[in-house]
Amino acid sequence: MAARNFSTMLDPLAHVPKEVWQQSRRVMPLWPINSNVSVEVAISSLATLSADMMRNETAYRPTTVIAWRESGFHLSDKSSSSDGKSISLDLHSASRPPAEPVVATRHSWLLSLFVGDGNEPTPTPLALPDAAWDSLQANGTLYLHAAVYLQGTSARWRGLADSEIKRTVRLPPLSLVKYEPPPTGRKALPKRKLLADFGIMIGPPAPWSPPPPPPGTFVAKWKPEAAVRMVAEFREWPAVMQMPGMERIRRRLPGGGRVEYYAPPTFADEIGLTSDKYVALNNSLASVPLKIAFSPMSFARWQLMSRMEDSLRTQQRDFGFTDNDIDDVRRLIADTQTWLLAVTIVASALHLLFEFLAFKSDIEFWRNNKSLTGLSARSVIVELISQCVVLAFLIDEGSSLLVSVPAAFGIVIQCWKVRKATGLTFDRTAPFFLACPRLRADAGDSVSDASRELLETTQRVDAVATTYLSAVLLPLVFGWALKTLVYDAHKGWYSWALGSATASVYTFGFILMTPQLALNYTLKSVSHLPWKLLCYRSINTFVDDLFAFIIKMPTMHRVSCFRDDLVFLIYVYQRHIYPVDLARGTAAEDCAH
Repeated sequence: MAARNFSTMLDPLAHVPKEVWQQSRRVMPLWPINSNVSVEVAISSLATLSADMMRNETAYRPTTVIAWRESGFHLSDKSSSSDGKSISLDLHSASRPPAEPVVATRHSWLLSLFVGDGNEPTPTPLALPDAAWDSLQANGTLYLHAAVYLQGTSARWRGLADSEIKRTVRLPPLSLVKYEPPPTGRKALPKRKLLADFGIMIGPPAPWSPPPPPPGTFVAKWKPEAAVRMVAEFREWPAVMQMPGMERIRRRLPGGGRVEYYAPPTFADEIGLTSDKYVALNNSLASVPLKIAFSPMSFARWQLMSRMEDSLRTQQRDFGFTDNDIDDVRRLIADTQTWLLAVTIVASALHLLFEFLAFKSDIEFWRNNKSLTGLSARSVIVELISQCVVLAFLIDEGSSLLVSVPAAFGIVIQCWKVRKATGLTFDRTAPFFLACPRLRADAGDSVSDASRELLETTQRVDAVATTYLSAVLLPLVFGWALKTLVYDAHKGWYSWALGSATASVYTFGFILMTPQLALNYTLKSVSHLPWKLLCYRSINTFVDDLFAFIIKMPTMHRVSCFRDDLVFLIYVYQRHIYPVDLARGTAAEDCAH
C-alpha cells in the first residue's frame, strides 16, 4: 500500500481507472512537446509589474532592471535539470560600483566528487537603480520577476504583467530578502583574541564582526541564489482530476464549445538554500551576489521536491527543529550527486538496522559479563569523559540534532557501562552531603568470577599503558591549547577551553584505545572482546565515513570518523594473529550461556 501511494504521488496518472478516461474530458498541455522557450528575469523594488511596463519603460527605470535574458531551452518529456543554464551576478548601486570584482572559489577534486562541480564563473556586475539599492539598505526588499515564453513570440514583459496572454508563463514574485530574529545567547557572541584582553596581540587580528542589532529587531538577509524551475509535463489529463499546482486555462471555441489547457508549473526552488548561504545586509556592503538559474524538471521530481519542502516546514514549525537541522537535509537533497544520494538513502536504512543490533549486543554483553578480565576499565572511563567533552563542543558549535542527539544517547549508555566496569554503586546509608548518596566501589562478582592472575595482569597492563600514554599526550594537549590561544579567535575562555579539550579528544582519541590494544597483545587473545558488537559498529563506522562528506559537522568531528576506522582495522589484525578458540567461543557467547 505504501509503495502504491508513493507511486501515485510521483505520477497521479499511473493508477487512473479506465472508466475515468472514457467518461471525462481531456485537459491539454498549453505548450506542445519539444517546445523551445526563452526566459527573462527582472529585479525590482516593486512586488508587481503592471501591463503598461513596456509602454512606459522610463517610469519603471528607477525601480526595475532586466537582469538576465536567455533562450534556447528545449522542453521535452526527457528534460532534466542538467539541461538548465545559470548566470552569476554581482549587484551594486549604479552610482557606487564596487572597487574589486568578487572572484569565485573552486572546490577540491575530492569535494567535487561528492557534491558536484564547484567551479563558478566570475560574477557579472549588474548596476541597480539607486532607489532600489537604497531601499535594500534601508531594510527594504527586492523582488525577482521571471517570465518563460515560447521562443519566437513577442509577449515577453507584457506577458509577464498580463495573465491573459498565455504565450508567457509567469513566476510569482520572489522576495530576495529574508527577515529573521537575531541570534541570541552564545551564538551572538563575536569571536575575539582572548590575549588582547591583557594587551597581548600576536598574529593577525580577529575578523571584524558587526555590532548586534537592538533587541526586538529583525535581521535582513539576502538570498544569494534564485533557481527558477519549469515542470516539463506534456500528457493529457482527465478533467475530473485535480492537477496539483497546475493552472487551468479555458478557451471558448467558435461553435460555443470550450477546451481546457494547463500551463506548465513554474516555481522558485529553494530546497538547496541553506541558512549559511544568506548574506547579512548592512550599510557597509558595496555589493551582493546573486546566482540565477533556470532549468526544466520532471513531474515526478517536482512532486518529490514539493513534498520534501512541505515536510521540512512542518518539522520546523511543529517539532521545533532549528535552521541547522533543516539545513543538513537541504544539503543532502540539493548539494549531493544523485548517485550518492541514492546510496546514502540505502546506507541510512542499513545504518539504523545495524545501530539497533549494535545497541542490543552491547547491552547484552555488559549485562551478562561477570568478568573484567581482558577489558580496560580505564578506557571505558576515558571514553565517557571524551564523549561528554564532544557533546559540549557540539552544543557550543550549534551542530545539528542529527549529530548531537546520538552523542547524548551514547553518554547515557556509557555511564551504565562505567558502573558495570568499576562496580560503582550508590550507598544511601552514608550520605556525604545532606541526602545525597555516596558513591561506593563494589567489585562484586566481577572479581570473584575471574581468574586472579589474569585479573592482576589486566590491571597492571592497563595502568602501565595509561601512564605512558598520559606522558606522551599531555604535552601535545598543552601545546595545541597554547597555539589556539595565541593565534586563533574564540567567543570566550569557555569556548577556548572546550575547543582545546575537544581537539585533544578528536586528534589523539585513537591513542586512548591503546590500553585495550596493549591488553590484547599481552594476553595474546581477543576472545574477551564483544566481536558481534564490533562487527555491527564497524559497518556503521564506514557509513559514518559517507555521512562525513555530506552532512555539515565540525572538521574535528569529521576526522574522528576516520580515526575509528583505524582502530577497527587494528582490532581485525589482532583477531587475525590471535585466533579465537572456536571450542571456547567469545566472551559475548559465553555470557549468553
